[in-house]
Amino acid sequence: MLRPSPRRSFYVAVSWSDQNAWCWEIRRKRKPMGVRLWEGGFRSHHAAQLAGRQALEDFLNGLSIEVRSKSHV
Repeated sequence: MLRPSPRRSFYVAVSWSDQNAWCWEIRRKRKPMGVRLWEGGFRSHHAAQLAGRQALEDFLNGLSIEVRSKSHV
């Protein structure tokens, strides 16, 4: 059975926080991650979206390195 690509399983959600600023959060589509990856304090939706996309890219690159290193052991 083919496993779904991690790149399609995660996404960035941007929202207005209680601290009167924008924040981003990395989420998984089918089931909760068990941890919360987020950052806040952005002045605009666009700034939070850009930072969230970069954080998601870094997160996914880290996952791919971990998967590759486990497959070589």
